[in-house]
Parts: sequence; structure tokens; C-alpha cells
Amino acid sequence: MPQAPDDLDEEYDDEDDWDVIDPVVKAPPPPPPPPPVGERCARCSAVVPAGAGVCPGCLNPVGASGPQARRLAGGVLRLVFRGGGRHLDVPRGSEIRLGRSESWAPEAAGLMADEETVSARHATLVHTPDGAAWLTEVPRGASNGTRVNDRVLVPGSPVRLRDGDRVDLGPEVDFVVRGIEEEPANAAP
Repeated sequence: MPQAPDDLDEEYDDEDDWDVIDPVVKAPPPPPPPPPVGERCARCSAVVPAGAGVCPGCLNPVGASGPQARRLAGGVLRLVFRGGGRHLDVPRGSEIRLGRSESWAPEAAGLMADEETVSARHATLVHTPDGAAWLTEVPRGASNGTRVNDRVLVPGSPVRLRDGDRVDLGPEVDFVVRGIEEEPANAAP
């Protein structure tokens, strides 16, 4: 005989007949970490690629802090410009002119051609045979000035550079000096 609807309700009202199962949700495992891209340089904050021994921006050794020199072969002086790993190498016993003029500063003009705050004839840098380095703003003066570690240069007066010095050519272009020997005996250029 068919059951009456009330009989069905009684059968399903009894909670003791049901087994309560807690759902077990397993979270998927986290994705593996991405391969190391690099780390930030403690000196200039540039990204140093994984496995590199020195910062491409300022040549500071990875993991080092403070002005630690990286000596280049043959006593070459390196001017490391901010951003993009641009640099100029100055061999011992040579002079380099810094400016936008291709005829006056052929080595530097390619790097500074689009830098409107750098004068066509801005400054000269002499790297003496004994390893000293001297920077001089052109005698008539650069339009936006030259600074070494925030010290304003007097046009025509050479200033001795030290390893790790920051040189500003106007308000938007700067570089760090790398590879200068410790205290060479030579006085002025």
C-alpha cells in the first residue's frame, strides 16, 4: 500500500539517520617561485641580474655597501652614467671632453646628444699617467653648472676626483667615477 505523505515526512525528519560529512577542500599547491631576476644595488638601486658580481649601473660589488672601487684592467677610469649602464672609459694619460658638441667632445657627444641641460662644451676630465683624475668646468662656464658630490665647481679650476665621486653635469645628467687609484703623488694636472 502506498505511504501517505505524512509518513514520508516522519521518515525524513529523523536527523539521526543522516551522516554529516564535512567537506574537505584541498587548496592547490602554490606555484613554484619565479626564477631569481636579480636584486637591487645597495648603492644606486639599479637591478643587478642574478649571478652578476657587480652592479651594471655603478660597478659596485654585489652585496657591498659604501664606495668600494672596482679596478679595471690597465688602470682605466670609468664614468658610469645613471640609468641604462652607459659608461665612458678614460685610459691613463688621456683627457676626455664632456659635452654635446660632436666636434669638441667626440667621445661623450653620443651619450649626451639629447641631454639639453648639458652644454655643448661642458667640462674636461684628465686621467693622469699616475692614476689621478681631475675635472674642470670649461673656463667660460657651463650653462647649468657642474657639481662633484653636490659641491659646485668654479669654471677653469680643476677639482681632484676620488673613486665613487658623483659628478653632475647640470640638473639631469650624472655619473659615478670608478677605478681611481688611492692617493697618487701627482699634484695638479
